[in-house]
Amino acid sequence: MNMPLTDPSSINAALKQFEHLTSFDAVTLERVARDADVREARPGTRLIELGSTDSRQLLLLDGELELTASDGAAHVVRHRDIAARGPISRLRPSRYQVVARSRVRYLFVEQALLDASRNDDACVVVEESYSVSEPNELLDDSACHPLIYDVFNDINLGRVVVPSGADVAVRVGRALLRHGNDIDRFGDTLMVCPALTLKALRMAHALNPQRSGPRNVRDAVRQLGVDETYALSVNCVLRETLRHSSPTVHKRMAAWWRYSMRAAAVAQTLARSRERFDPGTAALLGLLHAIAEPVMLSYADRHPDLGDEAALDHLLRSNRAELGRILLTMWQMPRLLTEATAQSDNWSYDHPGDADYTDILLIAHWHATLACSTRPRLPPVNEIPAFRRFGLHAQSTDLGMRIAAAGGSAVERAETLLED
Repeated sequence: MNMPLTDPSSINAALKQFEHLTSFDAVTLERVARDADVREARPGTRLIELGSTDSRQLLLLDGELELTASDGAAHVVRHRDIAARGPISRLRPSRYQVVARSRVRYLFVEQALLDASRNDDACVVVEESYSVSEPNELLDDSACHPLIYDVFNDINLGRVVVPSGADVAVRVGRALLRHGNDIDRFGDTLMVCPALTLKALRMAHALNPQRSGPRNVRDAVRQLGVDETYALSVNCVLRETLRHSSPTVHKRMAAWWRYSMRAAAVAQTLARSRERFDPGTAALLGLLHAIAEPVMLSYADRHPDLGDEAALDHLLRSNRAELGRILLTMWQMPRLLTEATAQSDNWSYDHPGDADYTDILLIAHWHATLACSTRPRLPPVNEIPAFRRFGLHAQSTDLGMRIAAAGGSAVERAETLLED
């Protein structure tokens, strides 16, 4: 039943509890309050149907809701939860059936009004010059930190971007100019910046959508040509480097870059130990599987709680595998890359037969994480099936020493490629 609120101050106070409305000025907030459809519902009431295309967004004021996905998975959102600071099941068509578990009080607000009122001036988000399709499968957006709301809002608007670390990207741009038409050297240097690597792969695929996408960076450079790749890189450096961020975000961006360099080096070394693997493809796995981290970092300054390093680290680690899979699928990256990314935190990943690229990625991920200054507890190698498939569950194997050395010197090798 409808329960209209006639006291403007009460409506405004209710709206201000939502993180994405706190920056609205008084006039805009009054407009949202005037147009909001305020309701109350009894337990068992269906508020949003699975697959609903209703353009209104549900904001929970009081009570508990149960969200049930098409596969039957369900979870509860309470009005005091972090997940309730933004719209509930905001994606359309709705990924969930939303039912009141208790007596609830909530708002319906038109999505168009929220979009028109957003202030993105402080966020480095630009429109890509090539099309971005929406993913078929999406994260559980109602159970995540509000930052994930930001990411998916820009996914739905077609403007999500992968920023580069400013210091590395600028140096890569300068180094590319020095390498001229040496495709191998050019490709190796491009891979020092994971974000630029991804954009070159995407552009190569976009220019030739009928053919299979490039397997590695050198294939992408050959398809695009050195001049076109260089122009793309310079354009991205100018538009899409991470700017105006907090020291915490800059520190984490630098840590992500070092981690990516190590993971790529270990994966490439592992691939070279078996003839059936392509070292370039393996290096790409190590380089891009954590690409969701810079995407999330570009939004972190909007959320004061993420100024805490532990909170930011938890957010990134909790979401990077699944968000990475979604983004890489959306950007039409090779299937083996998306599948391996989805399993990148699954240490118990197992399968019949010989080792595969996911095994390579898990070993690379383990070694690269081991070198991080702040790291979660890692399982011992003898409990990880991927190590067993490469014969690395025993101590001090020759291959084990080679991959450890590759990871240990990866950052220094990357720096050498960028030297003037």
